[in-house]
Parts: sequence; C-alpha cells; structure tokens
Amino acid sequence: MTTVVEIVKFTTHADVSDEQVLASCERVDAFLAAQPGFLYRSLAKDNGRAWVDIAYWENMSLAQKASSDFMDSEAGKEMIALIDMDTCDMKHLETRNILVGYDG
Repeated sequence: MTTVVEIVKFTTHADVSDEQVLASCERVDAFLAAQPGFLYRSLAKDNGRAWVDIAYWENMSLAQKASSDFMDSEAGKEMIALIDMDTCDMKHLETRNILVGYDG
C-alpha cells in the first residue's frame, strides 16, 4: 500500500503568536482525526514565523478529499485566517520509503 504525505509550508501573519497557532491546531487535530484515511500529523516551526505541517494519509484520494473539506470547515477557516496565504505551499506526495522507529 502506498501512503500519501501532505506537506504544507506557511508563514503566519506578523501579529499572530505561536499560542494562537497551537490553539487553532487543537481544532485542526479534531477535524483531521475525524477524516477517513488520516494516519498521523506533526507540526514544526523555525525560529521565525515559518511552519511546516505534515500529515500522512492512507491514499491520495482521501488526502485530497480531506484537504478540500478542510478549506470549508470552521477549523480550516480559523487556521487560514492566521496564515499569510501568499506564503502557503501545499503538496501531496506518494511515499516511496517509510521507516518507523529507531533502535540505536
């Protein structure tokens, strides 16, 4: 089975705090957890205002459906309001290799 990774890179508006993003993420997490095919999500941030949101999905069609539904959801609208959409870059990519865990 080929899973899909969704990678969203974005920068928040200058007046948006990390706390606002993380509070919004609680609602995004609830939305994602309810979507068919959702597997895993992580969110990372640099020392400025740039973020990377990564989610894994069972397949491309479920990832794309959830992405489309997210844009119309309350959680999506809340998160989008925090983002400078000119900086937003989203990709859906089929995975080619997965390693889970580390025993070192």
